[in-house]
Amino acid sequence: MNKSIVLLAVIAAAILAIYFWPTPANEPVVRSADPVTQRATSAGPIVGASDANNTFAWLGVPFAAPPVGDLRWRAPQAVKPWDNVRETIAFRDPCVQLSGPLDGVPDDSGAVVGSEDCLYLNIWTPRTHSSPDQGKLPVMFWIHGGGNTIGTANTYPGNTLAAGEQVVVVTINYRLGFFGWMSHPALRGKGRDALDASGNYANLDMIAALQWVRENIANFGGDPNNVTIFGESAGGRNVYSLLASPLAKDLFQRAISQSGSVSTTPRWRAENFHDEPQPGMALSSREWLSLQLQNAGRATDSDAARAAQLLMSSEDVRNFMYSRSAEQILEGISGSAGMYSAPQSFRDGTVLPRDTLYNVFRDPTRYNSVPLITGTNRDELKLFLAQSPEFVERRLGFIPHIKDPQAYNALAAYLSDNWKALAVDTPASIIAANSPQPVFAYRWDWDEGGKNLLVDYSELLGAGHGLEVAYIFNDFEGGISVPGLYNSDNIPGRDLLGAQMRSYWSEFARNGTPGRGRSGSLPLWKPWSSPGPNLMVLDTAADGGLHMVKEPMTVPMLKRRLAEDPDIPDLRTRCALYVQMFLLANSGADVWNRKEYDALGCSGFDPWSLEIAR
Repeated sequence: MNKSIVLLAVIAAAILAIYFWPTPANEPVVRSADPVTQRATSAGPIVGASDANNTFAWLGVPFAAPPVGDLRWRAPQAVKPWDNVRETIAFRDPCVQLSGPLDGVPDDSGAVVGSEDCLYLNIWTPRTHSSPDQGKLPVMFWIHGGGNTIGTANTYPGNTLAAGEQVVVVTINYRLGFFGWMSHPALRGKGRDALDASGNYANLDMIAALQWVRENIANFGGDPNNVTIFGESAGGRNVYSLLASPLAKDLFQRAISQSGSVSTTPRWRAENFHDEPQPGMALSSREWLSLQLQNAGRATDSDAARAAQLLMSSEDVRNFMYSRSAEQILEGISGSAGMYSAPQSFRDGTVLPRDTLYNVFRDPTRYNSVPLITGTNRDELKLFLAQSPEFVERRLGFIPHIKDPQAYNALAAYLSDNWKALAVDTPASIIAANSPQPVFAYRWDWDEGGKNLLVDYSELLGAGHGLEVAYIFNDFEGGISVPGLYNSDNIPGRDLLGAQMRSYWSEFARNGTPGRGRSGSLPLWKPWSSPGPNLMVLDTAADGGLHMVKEPMTVPMLKRRLAEDPDIPDLRTRCALYVQMFLLANSGADVWNRKEYDALGCSGFDPWSLEIAR
């Protein structure tokens, strides 16, 4: 196989892959309703339970009607009210997804898990501040990651963060993959308003959950006028989308994007066939529909399916789509650890702007301008590349060994630095230059994973993607749990860094600036607009501790590096890297430049053809 195609395959797998050594979901904890937790909500009374760390928890609280039947692929609707006290003491099913390590289901007995009836949220409060007469606490509203196709709020226990930092923690589920985002002409038109026609159903789920918080969280001790949205990976991407959505205006007052993305998708990428002049994604709605028609026995191959759907009326298409079960909708879809590359976050002009987010962020009147923290992990891509047989072999079938450390580290550096440039430096610079609200940026550098005769995690994973989430929730047993990553040598530093990060996060939630942390004893975190050091490095004392630096990573810097790098093995590989970093990042908007691409010597390679490995 051509080396550049192998490279694109590796990169695509890296982008699509998810947590390498996740802990299997534990058996559900059985909780009992505690009468003192009874609270009123806009839909009816609920009762929760006592939870760990001297907290109360309300689990599986409905914030929208089940999006089933005719409500599939529609904006979320109001919950049907109830009169009797409803027990909210157990997590509800995750949203429909392919079975995988992040689904939170103890028994993954089928290819598809979860339920379409999944629009529920979870709340944790300190016992000392769980009702209105005990004062109002900052609310921290968590949006889980997973490529927007997998994951669940259920695997992020909020009790430690709530109790330790005296905040109210809310975690939410939202529709995933094809259920959360579906842009197709048949879903627009007669009988469907602008929200239904948007295709951005998951974004609307998040907004509905924020509206629920605004209306109800005071009854749980939370301040509805002090809400911080925060999320990691796809959750961080959703944070940026909420910043840009006019429908989320005044629903939150601060935002934290951990390893997020500013990418949004134009209709043509979400809908077109893959071979059109403006090529759709491999799983665009029309390509997905062709697969569905074949699965249903209504077409023998992709060409026949394409011809068949072009002859179908919008009503016929819509009726067919709604006739498919949840399992059938995901039939024939594959991905790493359950995650697949479905179109999402559409530039529909109602839920999200038609413009790119970089352009939107140049004018604070065009988005929800609030204080922002944004950051990435220094070695984001290492967690994913560690899974690639092109770079890592399994000696004796299980011992990971990097084949070529130089090539491994070089590719990880390109893609991780690109992530920082696109998601941190560029939006931070745009916002800081145009908005009165402060922006704070970080880089998470913890790379002290255990070393032994079998594996050196400090190089294999480094400061890899997603590893920092455990530090925020103080949960090192769930999520990414790598045997041997933590040991007696690094646990003390790990635990201190986690406490420091929670202190910064909660101080930001309180006052819109991380300052010196809630403890008041940490190094001052200066804003991005600072003329000197403007990036907080989050690390342990063994590697320099918490400290501010000025280490920019910009798109022009990366383009120069890519053009001049003598170690890139061939022209096609150089072109493929340019495509991956600057074309596929945001459907060709913002940072793609065809003249630059041709100047690299790439004019002979159709850039979209280099997407073949996806």
